Amino acid sequence: MQDLSEFWSGEDYDQQYAHLYEDDIALIDQLIEEKQAKSLLDICCGTGIVTIPLAEKLEHVVGVDLSPDMLKRAKQKVGPTLSVRFLERNAVTFSLHSRFDIVIMTGNAFQAFANDNDFARLLSNVAAHLNPDGLFVFDTRLPTPQNLILDDDFKACPSYLDAKGEQVQFFRRSERYDSENKVLYSLSRRIYADGSVKEAGIDLKYRSKETIERCLAEAGFTIDKRYADWRRSEWSENSNSLICVAKKVNRP
Repeated sequence: MQDLSEFWSGEDYDQQYAHLYEDDIALIDQLIEEKQAKSLLDICCGTGIVTIPLAEKLEHVVGVDLSPDMLKRAKQKVGPTLSVRFLERNAVTFSLHSRFDIVIMTGNAFQAFANDNDFARLLSNVAAHLNPDGLFVFDTRLPTPQNLILDDDFKACPSYLDAKGEQVQFFRRSERYDSENKVLYSLSRRIYADGSVKEAGIDLKYRSKETIERCLAEAGFTIDKRYADWRRSEWSENSNSLICVAKKVNRP
């Protein structure tokens, strides 16, 4: 069973990561303007860090996620005048019976689909929810040596302040890499000001660029743009990440 317990708390996720999404929002916002998009679907939307600011310029916005706690946090942040819905749905199987100009997946959620059959169904589902010439925008880490370094023990990562303004010490350990299935098994440990400890795990798939592009083509996409990061840095064969803008192919 794949471990995704790292997404246990919407509040903690916001406190730790919300400030890291500014570049994601800026790039997607620019794509919205270039395409003159009116609708957007955010798959694995989490707490709506990206969804909510983008919704301010769009007519129809939906975020879907499997985590009730993440969605609860997202709904708490939506203002009364904002037209956005957050729904608890399985990204592989859901159907909204509507199509969108842009579908996004941020936060490297693309890697959370470790099962290849589920991954193929995910991409088909994305295509089914896109208008003709619609864009699919996502990020993913790549299986480079730097990304697959294993740790002998937990190592300290940047700390953050919780909702009470108290320091949370954060540690992470990349424990094991399954080279056959391309899955990296990692653990996290948070130590709170009151001395309590929370440990969680996350198992992520590291697909190569070639595998990703083949799967996208099979699902009916063509690659429009590639970047090394959300700041639109030029992608190269040595890049550790891929930011991809894929376009739905109009088939007869």
